[in-house]
Amino acid sequence: MNPNILNNTFEPQTLADDLLEVRSVYGQFFAELSEVDWDKPVKGGSKEWTLHETVAHLCALNGAGLESVQHTLRGEPYTFVGLDSRYKFNAYNRTEIDEHLDIPMKEVGTRLLDILEEAASTARNLQPGQTELTVQMPIYNRPVKIVEALSIIMIHAGLFHTAQVAEPAGRRPLWRQLSPEIRHRMIGRVMRAFSLLYRFDIGGPLRAAIMFRVDGPGGGDWDVDVSPEAAVSAEGISEHPSLVIRLRGTEVFCQMLTSRLNLPKSLIGGAMKLRGDLRLFLRMNTLFSVDARPPATSKMTISSTLKAWRADDPQK
Repeated sequence: MNPNILNNTFEPQTLADDLLEVRSVYGQFFAELSEVDWDKPVKGGSKEWTLHETVAHLCALNGAGLESVQHTLRGEPYTFVGLDSRYKFNAYNRTEIDEHLDIPMKEVGTRLLDILEEAASTARNLQPGQTELTVQMPIYNRPVKIVEALSIIMIHAGLFHTAQVAEPAGRRPLWRQLSPEIRHRMIGRVMRAFSLLYRFDIGGPLRAAIMFRVDGPGGGDWDVDVSPEAAVSAEGISEHPSLVIRLRGTEVFCQMLTSRLNLPKSLIGGAMKLRGDLRLFLRMNTLFSVDARPPATSKMTISSTLKAWRADDPQK
């Protein structure tokens, strides 16, 4: 893996453009949204949030993330109130959602659009040196760079919850409106989020390279290397991957990240192919978990492993 391969995934101006594109997709969606769909359940089942709750979550978590970035740029400390431990993440999400549920539909939609626009403006106005400033976020394994924090806002709104938002309104997942070029950069940002989420306390002595190979327009090769010393991601081919996860296209990757992929069917039909250490594949659920507790022993199943591809998975 070569972390020095040049690309514009984390270039501030490109990131700003991608955030505005996500804002445009949501703007069109909200303009056509009916109050009737606001509290409908999603296809993922009763354990998933409604459209109302999902948009409230996007406002709350992205808003807090953006505030932490802005405080850092001003040289001020920021505290995620109620989130002093990764194990309080579910409770934090629920509290933040509940605080937004009484806001009228149009107003909460406008708030999300404003957050995305402000995040884009923040990215576009970053000065040399500011991109390397870091934010403390309790759920990650190291301080998060400003461009990484803004990238997480982009993938959080632009991918992770796009099926939950669209399904109650009878729409296709919103990620489908993003170009192959944006999807390519989005995958790179997800890989960085994986490296930030990696659980050193669970991985222990593990040394492994997980390679994602995505075919078709917008595809490419990405690598997440983990060890007791560091977890890093980069675009490019790993020389000695422990596990290769090959996907037929960016749409398969996006279906995984939105928990809308039928894993057995994808493996049988060839949409996903695995090569290498399948035990590592089965461990991904906990290795990249926000709040899994280090177990003495852990029994994994292939079906549970889908959660591994959610860079935030608060709905358990």
